[in-house]
Amino acid sequence: MNERFRSSRRRWLSTMAGAAAAMTIAAARPGAANGAPAKRSPLKWVPGLQLYTLGLKGGDDLGAVFKALAAIGYREVEFPGNYGKPAAELRKLLDAAGLAAPAVHIAPRATGGMWNFDDLPRFAEDLKTLGAKYAVVPIPYLPDRIYDVLQRPPAGFNEEAASKLFATLQTDDWKRTADFLNEKGAALGRLGMRLAYHNHGMDFAPLPGGTDGYRILVERTDPALLDFELDVGWAVSAKQDVSALFKLLGGRLKLLHLKDVQRPGKGVHDLASCDIGTGIVKWNELVELMRHSRIEHAFVEQETPFPTTPRDAVKNDYRFLTHLFAGEES
Repeated sequence: MNERFRSSRRRWLSTMAGAAAAMTIAAARPGAANGAPAKRSPLKWVPGLQLYTLGLKGGDDLGAVFKALAAIGYREVEFPGNYGKPAAELRKLLDAAGLAAPAVHIAPRATGGMWNFDDLPRFAEDLKTLGAKYAVVPIPYLPDRIYDVLQRPPAGFNEEAASKLFATLQTDDWKRTADFLNEKGAALGRLGMRLAYHNHGMDFAPLPGGTDGYRILVERTDPALLDFELDVGWAVSAKQDVSALFKLLGGRLKLLHLKDVQRPGKGVHDLASCDIGTGIVKWNELVELMRHSRIEHAFVEQETPFPTTPRDAVKNDYRFLTHLFAGEES
């Protein structure tokens, strides 16, 4: 657990399927048995992919991976980090595959493998080189008592321990994150970029006064400076009403993570991720929410454990979502 926790973005908070799999998904849709799936007006999106799903390393052949994703049908990707490569090299590989990268994730405090805020002008130049508009902060600004543990997790550190650690976030910690996001959002805005925030389960842990960290961020940050990337899977895992979150965020909801989960989480950092369409997310309802939103980009993201492989999963996810976005009932 420790090594995986250290080597992935998710330590901070704690692709090819065959025709048979596609037929299984299709057979589960109403109307599939008689060859006449229910139809509705299609959505505009082609699903993108958050590359974190694939568990890539800097030494992997990113060019080959990008071309394989394009062959599946993906046209956009979101970077979890730079894989130790210059932005110009990443852009060349994207262009060769016919992919765009409208968003990247950036750590609020420095961590290996991710962009951070230490040199904002250079980071903004990287975004411009990639052709990205959005910098997305995927976790709160962690206080030292949590940050230091994640830098050097103790023996036996696991998801349960991570949940207990993140559950110690207090109201003042969330207020500090909100102020940090306002400050960095203003700075990035002056450089022509937009800042957004991405949730996990910890954001919805109850706080005194009947609120939670997520609502503090929404209320305390300036809409002119900060947008949001809603991770549907984490929200459902945290027993949140997705429609209420769409309403809460309104026009600030500009990006979406498309993720499914098998069950509600047992802790603030417990996520039972699964192939999209096989869990408890209400996809038909989500489509209608998306239809009336101002979302600009929607990215598939799936997390461990995978039923088969990450590359199998991203193909299954793409097939399901393209049927759904085309107007078929899930």
